[in-house]
Amino acid sequence: MTEMQPIVPAGTGAHPIMLVVIAANALRESAAFYAELFGWTLMPLSAELMAGSTPGGPTVALRANVPEGAPASVPFLSVKDVEATLARIVDTGGSIERAPWSMPMMGTMARFRDPSGTVYGLTSAIAPAPVASMPMPTGTNPKPPAGAICSMEMFATDNAVTPEFFRTLFGWGTANTMPRFVGFDPGAGIQGVFQTHTPATTAVSYIFTPDVAAMLTRVDAAGGKRMGDAMGVPGFATFGYFTDPSGTVMGLIG
Repeated sequence: MTEMQPIVPAGTGAHPIMLVVIAANALRESAAFYAELFGWTLMPLSAELMAGSTPGGPTVALRANVPEGAPASVPFLSVKDVEATLARIVDTGGSIERAPWSMPMMGTMARFRDPSGTVYGLTSAIAPAPVASMPMPTGTNPKPPAGAICSMEMFATDNAVTPEFFRTLFGWGTANTMPRFVGFDPGAGIQGVFQTHTPATTAVSYIFTPDVAAMLTRVDAAGGKRMGDAMGVPGFATFGYFTDPSGTVMGLIG
């Protein structure tokens, strides 16, 4: 980490983000886009779902037939017992967004809302090996492979209730990092931040690229659309944002 951002304590590692589901109503176009630009390997699971691997980080899935107003991304947390965890979520101030269902290779799944109303998922899938910690690729932190989903930015209505919710239920480490941001570290897998400034954008997945400006140019050429230019923070990281062929907002870190 740098002097700009305090160290976020590591969580227990028991509940990492195992899967990120990305809205993709233009399913085939989005799949081709991510394969070309970021090296994702995706295979169809159904008429509305494709899943696969990225060069690093959590498993990824693209989902079609996403209703208007649904989040751009939904991170799914690893748990041993989905139904028992849902009961604890409700007792701790969250709510059930979708009741449990079964998915090949992903076990039992469910979706919930945290106290801010932001949507997350649960999966009982077990990783074939321990999930290594992937620090946010900022400052002097080690960098993941290009094309990896390397961080999540999730909306929270305040910087106290939501972090406490994830500390209590999932053992995540949290710390205030900058005004209106709280960093989180599950202790395994990717890390991220809770943000309190943009309620209309409840979830953004960040992909690592060594050259953000060059990737934004490639995004435009491949059927996406950049959202402004690359923004560099000296000694910290460079950020960029774009929409993919489905209109889903995504982020870049380099």
